Amino acid sequence: MLDVQGMSCSGCVYQIKTSLSGFKGIKDVIVDVSGGRVDVFYDSTQLKDLGPVASAITDAGYPATLKRTMTRVEIEKESNIFSSRSKLYIAAVGDWDISRDDFDAELSHARKRYVKAYGKTVFTGDQGNALLQRLQSQVASSLISEGIQMQEIRKAGFKLPAKTVELEFNDFLSQKGTTPQQFEQALKDSGYDYDYFFKKFESRLTIDSYLNDKVLSGLANDREKKKHYSDWYNNARLLAKVVYYDKNLEKIVKNSSAGSGCGSSCTKK
Repeated sequence: MLDVQGMSCSGCVYQIKTSLSGFKGIKDVIVDVSGGRVDVFYDSTQLKDLGPVASAITDAGYPATLKRTMTRVEIEKESNIFSSRSKLYIAAVGDWDISRDDFDAELSHARKRYVKAYGKTVFTGDQGNALLQRLQSQVASSLISEGIQMQEIRKAGFKLPAKTVELEFNDFLSQKGTTPQQFEQALKDSGYDYDYFFKKFESRLTIDSYLNDKVLSGLANDREKKKHYSDWYNNARLLAKVVYYDKNLEKIVKNSSAGSGCGSSCTKK
């Protein structure tokens, strides 16, 4: 078990797992974003020193400290790998784990918008429950769609420099006519964490930049761009391995997709 600082969303989970991809003997990596904890399951006959593991995570931008090692028997007594995953992640797209914290943050924000618009009773009764399930499906589908795109982009080796992200974020704040402190307070008032929002901003910026530079570059009109993006995304979706750890949520998403015609995976650009 390692204590790890600076994590805020699924993007952090992916970067940490990627930083450990070259180590022989690692069987699984489970990242608890909110708890600041990373559990590494490994074969001790192949990986004898965990110091380099902590260093690799630190070098990826997340200061890590080894706190505890456990034997197989100790791990089995505490929990098994799958049950640990289901507590921390709702699903995974290949190596891109979708944090339950991300899902809860987005769902909470969506619920607050509805309560503000329609009152506190909007989620009561059968109709309210149906609305909540529809929101759960939309949030989960959106996070999975982001994961599909980010995984494809990472596979291509595309990454924005940190300075570019910082400049774009400052420009974003300038256009809104607000300071970082004012914006952070506004996010807090709406139930959003500032670090989480920044990571989501970085992911969205990365996706948009990759699409514009690599996928849609040179196309003449919006119709061609929409068609080309659709082909690219659908191909990425077909190749992606999506696994739900939250089986109840998986059922909600599938039921929603079955009743919505084209399905929740349709994406507009």
